[in-house]
Amino acid sequence: MQTRRPSVLRIVPLVAVLGLALPLGAAAQDGPTDEVTFTKDIAPILQRSCQHCHRPDSVAPMSLLTYEETRPWARAMKNRTALRSQRGAMPPWFIEKDIGIQHFKDDPSLSEAEIASIASWADNGAPRGDPADLPPPRYVPGQDDGWRIGTPDLILRSPEVTVRATGADRWEPVGVVPTGLSEDRYVAAVEIREINDIPQDGSSSTVGGRFVFHHLNYSSHVIEDENPEGFTADTTTVWPVHEVGRNADIFPSNAGRILAAGSVLNLETAHLHSNGRDTKAHLEFAFKFHPVGYEPSVRWVRRFTGNGVDISIKPTMADQELHAYAVLQQHTKILTFEPHMHAPGIRMCLEAIWGASIQTLTCAGYDHNWVRSYVYADD
Repeated sequence: MQTRRPSVLRIVPLVAVLGLALPLGAAAQDGPTDEVTFTKDIAPILQRSCQHCHRPDSVAPMSLLTYEETRPWARAMKNRTALRSQRGAMPPWFIEKDIGIQHFKDDPSLSEAEIASIASWADNGAPRGDPADLPPPRYVPGQDDGWRIGTPDLILRSPEVTVRATGADRWEPVGVVPTGLSEDRYVAAVEIREINDIPQDGSSSTVGGRFVFHHLNYSSHVIEDENPEGFTADTTTVWPVHEVGRNADIFPSNAGRILAAGSVLNLETAHLHSNGRDTKAHLEFAFKFHPVGYEPSVRWVRRFTGNGVDISIKPTMADQELHAYAVLQQHTKILTFEPHMHAPGIRMCLEAIWGASIQTLTCAGYDHNWVRSYVYADD
């Protein structure tokens, strides 16, 4: 682990949005080749790192399940994967690989060799290759419901919101959603997705342009606890923030979170934004439960660092830094690192300080269209 101290957060003016490059023509090259081919080299990369989003009825603007679907986007794939940890990179994984911890769960990032293979494939006409080299499909349209956590035990739906084609961003409560539970259940995993009436073949090239919820703060509690001090109640759970493009939350096996009997989801504050068309949307909350009788052996601690109200960003000035500190009062295990900076932010780092010793644990780029949660490996 390197001990140099990089910027904690740098801010630059937002001057452009990265988009997909123009697709290649539809002509194809078939048959065996000594060059990088789709069937032998590219398809395995797509299956591991891309197709969980790039498939029908998912968040991506195009499907990459087949050669015919993928080839028109070969040049765009080369350009996007070459961005690595910068805004607009694909797959959307922005951890900097030359600093700090490098072991994460569900890491879809590409190696330098894989990035080079995609570039070579695009530069040489995107050949199909030998069909016998094609691995068995990982995703088959219509055979799953799209949930990354598997089949949920409970799915709840938020009230519907309407966001106009243009207008200022909104921060507002969405309402409460009864859970319908008659007994306490501990949650092993939770996933949230937005359902809206935006056409799947819409013109937006970013995931942020295809949704109107940027993020949502929410908790769960029984109705009697609905007051400003509700977070202190035993039956109150503060859930991880839903954010556009964010991965699901799979909690450690010894740290399930309680969804209490008779509770509601309190959808406290949603950040809603226009996307160029009048849009109706709602959220779906999918929960997977631990078995009845499960009890966690560790407890969660809710802690904030810094004060967002006091952030002051000067206009048209690059390389601004913001620093926030928290002193841990007890032995604590940090499970995830999740930058959230809004549109001007480009980079965030996490550091551990022991006296004069400063160790950089993690640095990541930031893309406001893909707010990622990075889950550290168990060791």
